Amino acid sequence: MTRDFLVYGTALYPKAAPEKVRSLLPKIVGYAEKHGFDGLLSFYNHHDLDPWMVGGNILTHSSTVSPLIALQPYSVPPFTAAKMIHSLTFLHQRRVDVNLITGAADHELVEVGDALGHDDRYERAAEYISVVRSLLSSEQPLSHSGRYYDLQGINTNSFIPAPLRPRVFMAGSSAANRKTADSVADFAITHPEPVSMFADTFADRSGTKVGIGVRLGIIARTSSKEAWSVARSQFVPNRETRLKARIRRRSSSDWSRRIANLATDSEVYDGVYWTGAYLSDKGSMPILVGSYEEVSDYLARYLDVGVGALLLGGVFSREDFHHAGVVLDRVRSRKVA
Repeated sequence: MTRDFLVYGTALYPKAAPEKVRSLLPKIVGYAEKHGFDGLLSFYNHHDLDPWMVGGNILTHSSTVSPLIALQPYSVPPFTAAKMIHSLTFLHQRRVDVNLITGAADHELVEVGDALGHDDRYERAAEYISVVRSLLSSEQPLSHSGRYYDLQGINTNSFIPAPLRPRVFMAGSSAANRKTADSVADFAITHPEPVSMFADTFADRSGTKVGIGVRLGIIARTSSKEAWSVARSQFVPNRETRLKARIRRRSSSDWSRRIANLATDSEVYDGVYWTGAYLSDKGSMPILVGSYEEVSDYLARYLDVGVGALLLGGVFSREDFHHAGVVLDRVRSRKVA
């Protein structure tokens, strides 16, 4: 039996130039479809394009790639989210997945007056997605009285048959996040540690049924030497960025502290796992670097400890998708132990 796992790319890189987006997005969608990606993540923040509009564009330009839309509770009420999910699903007869998020840059929370504390935001997110799911799974009016939402007999006419209902992804690694993900998500997502550490921390989810997903980058070439040459030319740490990484060891964010500690202790783990993007202040995710065989072997080890979804960052060009595709094909063709 060959391996079965989900693969999501990223619809657009952060702060993409507006004049390039209209021509870039259809290309990314086409590359993702060609290389067997299940979907593309559409971010939510205050400076990029609206993730719902990007999601609709993904559906328009592909017959197989689904949007994974970042869903921020403060941005739209749950009944509006249900209506948008239903509308996109109905119009395209395709699944729309959601990435439930609770935070953003601190200044964005301040801008909208979202004064909830860290754990309270997760509590709100759990109630929020429960309301959304109720509206998508029943044709009956919904009454709900909770801490954050009070609905009296609302009927959004947003019922979706079970096979097309969204999968819910939730990113984070704190105790509050893991508790919420275990109760309401289909996949808990994190930036993973080196695989042996990851197996003993985040991947150890005995007693829960939630799937595991990891967000990382891939730089793979025919030879390890070529791959590392490409990687080190793209991400070049300096004294200032290394200092930032050290300061983040005291971050209030659990995942940021973990990655900061890894990055400042060592740049490379297991000869493949690299923290260069973090050390150069150009991203938070680890990158797997090496030959096609080395990277596919290492990626397979994550799957062996229970990972069922890959969220790949930094894959945007035809060349990026080609190299990632080679790795993914090798992983898919491996027999499950």
